[in-house]
Amino acid sequence: MDFVMPVRVSNRKHFTTDQKHAILDEYDKCLEWGSKAAFIRAAGITEGTMNRWCRERESGELRSRSDNLEEDQRLNAGDKQLLKRVLKENEILKAKLARSEAAVDILGKASALLDAMAKSAAATDPKVEDPEPGRPEWLTPKPGKTSP
Repeated sequence: MDFVMPVRVSNRKHFTTDQKHAILDEYDKCLEWGSKAAFIRAAGITEGTMNRWCRERESGELRSRSDNLEEDQRLNAGDKQLLKRVLKENEILKAKLARSEAAVDILGKASALLDAMAKSAAATDPKVEDPEPGRPEWLTPKPGKTSP
């Protein structure tokens, strides 16, 4: 065997992703009976760990860190256009929200003003009855009519 085991950074059994790939490549080269078991003993790795690394490599979870950094730091042209469009849409929606909030505020003030005017009219004109609080006049039942 001419494979040189990677030197670990600490006493803990920790390998970098690139070291794991190198170990897995060498593990795959072991074809003779018992050579895989001898290799993992020499590497100081348990069989369960080696099996987990193999599963992670096959599922694509075991990636090089340099691959992850390159993918995360760059946006392709389609992503840039999408980001630009979403940001523009966000600004439009923020403006619509501000207009809607202003309209709701104005409607609330108008409602309070109309309510104050109705109470003022009821106070100066004794013939006007004070409607039930919180209930519009058109929902107030007429005298003499009963609801079914």
